[in-house]
Amino acid sequence: MNVAPQTPDEKVAETHRRLGRLRLLIDDEQRRQRILFLMSLLSLAIVSLIAFLTTTLALLPIDLATTRELQEVISVPFLRLMVFVSAFGYMPWSAVMVAGGAIVVGMLFGWKHGAYLVLLTGVQGIANYLVKIMIGRPRPLDTLVNVFVPVSGNSFPSGHVMFYTVFFGFLFFLIWTRLPPSIWRALALILTSGLIFLIGPSRMYLGAHWLSDVVAAHLLGLIILAFGIEFYLRYLAPRQPAHQEGLVGTRDQALQK
Repeated sequence: MNVAPQTPDEKVAETHRRLGRLRLLIDDEQRRQRILFLMSLLSLAIVSLIAFLTTTLALLPIDLATTRELQEVISVPFLRLMVFVSAFGYMPWSAVMVAGGAIVVGMLFGWKHGAYLVLLTGVQGIANYLVKIMIGRPRPLDTLVNVFVPVSGNSFPSGHVMFYTVFFGFLFFLIWTRLPPSIWRALALILTSGLIFLIGPSRMYLGAHWLSDVVAAHLLGLIILAFGIEFYLRYLAPRQPAHQEGLVGTRDQALQK
């Protein structure tokens, strides 16, 4: 089925609709901050409870049961998928992902937006490091579950999961709010959300983390991501086509002439 190309007027209307959605997020400050406060409070409470349980009990029954249930899937293609999903969280690939993501974001939306992606990703890395030192939870033992990819360091919270939640989560937000509709936009949204969704099961299946590590990392990552988006909406997000930078800004501004 052939889709008729958009006329110049339709492209202009789409640009205004896209920036209009972004302005709604920017202007709805009180509601946004209420949601941010309640979400952060609830998430911190859950993470604190999980941290208390992990330091009090040697092993949470739900952790062991979940990993063993997941590892009952015996399939070479599935194992390869889980290894592939986790690969982007290891050095040097994580550095390549951040650098590449910053370059792409900088080209599309302006270099300060790319730099902000790097900064936000760095904040989650520092937060993850500090919490891991504070909790000091050991990794799953190969006497309890299959450990397909042995890793060192502490387990709580999962560094991969926090990284994916913040990095790919912010990319998802930028793609959703800033890019015009296209097949590439749809594929990018599927890719970023898919990696966030799969990274938790991947870390558990490979024997690198417990379910509680994954849940806590998602929640902590969401808090950092939410505050990161809040700062972005306040100080960096464009309100008009003329305020945009990068290739997307050049395209949208050309349509206004």
